[in-house]
Amino acid sequence: MKRVKTEDSNSVDIFVNALKNNQIIAYPTDTIYGLGTDINNNEGIDRINSIKMRKQPMSVALGSFEIIKNNINAEEDILIKIEEILKDGSTCIVKYNPGSLNDKIAKDGKIGFRIPNHDYLKSVLKKYQKPITTTSINKTGSVPLYIPDEIEEKFGDKIDLLIDGGIIKNNPSKIFMFEADAVKQIR
Repeated sequence: MKRVKTEDSNSVDIFVNALKNNQIIAYPTDTIYGLGTDINNNEGIDRINSIKMRKQPMSVALGSFEIIKNNINAEEDILIKIEEILKDGSTCIVKYNPGSLNDKIAKDGKIGFRIPNHDYLKSVLKKYQKPITTTSINKTGSVPLYIPDEIEEKFGDKIDLLIDGGIIKNNPSKIFMFEADAVKQIR
């Protein structure tokens, strides 16, 4: 495992190159540390599920709503609601056009996504221009890790890159589920 601090002048390029090389990355977000890879890295998604000891859908992190907007199966008024909810870093779960994104991380024809409010991660996503998977770094049922040294100690042999943004201990993002014309907050 390689460990790089966010302040390193090459850290954004290192992160982007790791994504291009289908690596597994632990990275800081505005809420907690995320664990992710390129949206189309099926082997990496399997590795993440193995690390977390589960198999379930994963959300994606985006640099902008425009990246995913045309893949969403929703009326214009719903798209407007989604765009408003995304402004505070919340996660939206909504129907999407099957085959337009990686069906492996979806469930019941729906995908979750968010636009993180973290300057470093925004820089990475702006440069990468593709969605990346995002899930908390922990084994399912355990508390997410928020100290880089603990992440390295517990998962250093299972991940390829740790982007060290210091201690991050905030609440996970709110999650909103869109069903037909209704939206409800589920976390």
